[in-house]
Amino acid sequence: MTRRENPGLETLIAPVTKHEFLEDYWGKATLVRQRGDRNHLGDLFSLADFDACLMTAANRTSKILQIIPAAGSGRAPTLTAVSAIGKDRLYDAFLSGDTLRLIGVEKLWPPLGSLAAGLQEALDVGIGFNLFLTPPGTQAFPTHADTLDSFIVQLAGSKRWFIWDPIYERPLGSQRSHRHVQGLDWAEEELTLRENPLLEAGDVVYLPRGYFHRAVAAEELSLHLTISLHPVGWVDFFTRALELAALEDVDLRQDLPPGFVGDPRVRERMAPVFAELLERLGKTLSFEATLRSLVEEQVGARTFPADGHFAVLAGLGEIGPDSVVERRAGLVCLVENSGDAAVITFGPKRVRGPREILSTLEFIRDHRAFRIDELPDAMSVRSRIVLVRRLIRDGLLRPR
Repeated sequence: MTRRENPGLETLIAPVTKHEFLEDYWGKATLVRQRGDRNHLGDLFSLADFDACLMTAANRTSKILQIIPAAGSGRAPTLTAVSAIGKDRLYDAFLSGDTLRLIGVEKLWPPLGSLAAGLQEALDVGIGFNLFLTPPGTQAFPTHADTLDSFIVQLAGSKRWFIWDPIYERPLGSQRSHRHVQGLDWAEEELTLRENPLLEAGDVVYLPRGYFHRAVAAEELSLHLTISLHPVGWVDFFTRALELAALEDVDLRQDLPPGFVGDPRVRERMAPVFAELLERLGKTLSFEATLRSLVEEQVGARTFPADGHFAVLAGLGEIGPDSVVERRAGLVCLVENSGDAAVITFGPKRVRGPREILSTLEFIRDHRAFRIDELPDAMSVRSRIVLVRRLIRDGLLRPR
């Protein structure tokens, strides 16, 4: 099966558009896409690919394979390295009703890595992919609510999902938040059932965090992908703003006084200090500095996708004025005026040029794809070709 170019958010939600998804569903409501086409996502990963993925995973020493006994078995899940367990034992575990979970498969399987890059570019979130291979008629986890948004992508077989409305909206991913959610009083029979779809290969569900759910494989086995989304929340933004302020304010860098745990008098002396610092922070916290810090970090964290770029480098000399190029999946770039130079930053790279090319770099930043002779005429045709070849060589662009 032919691999699709640049899979991303639209691959999962079509015909819903990105705008519709962000307006109507993102963080607000479930989205169920049942297509009736078992081959719709077959180019991303198939049941036949599971063995090959395990072979790739066996080269890693990290514990990325989880064996999950069927719900109600009384046995605890085990986490191990793929290389530490023979395939015969995995066959036995699966045939005895255990679910096999492979963690971080976007780092093991290039088509899933491309999908991860596309989702990261569309949503500005961290991404984690987990594969679940579940025997017929079994359930891995009991009813629960996650602290991460997710896409559920059915790849093979079928699975019945039960999704209930949340009783606590948008829980945080911290341990304190997790303990808070775990301490809430609820019972499955008291929850409000929202969705009850039978997902078949090619079907997708978007599940905001906080929604209770469980899933049971149908009369055939189930292979599904859970895509966990790690967005940046306002609490994260304020934490970063406070840390940046502390870099310039020694009082914020001071320790709490010893004795605050057991001595009420020490705690009383802390209150006015807290009030004074809080008042000062209202004047010193900077939205612009915090946003810039976050954007720079996000730009630098985007990694180059596994999209055959060495083959592109081999044909670098063929790039001409009528060549159409595009930004590689998942990458974003930051352009700035740095004194007498213009700088474009992407991933781990910073490319500097004379200040006169600033408008050209901004055009490249603002256009996903373009023909080289469409670049602003502040540069000669030859200079545009040299610049684009440089950005292809350094990993930002590729021929379309």
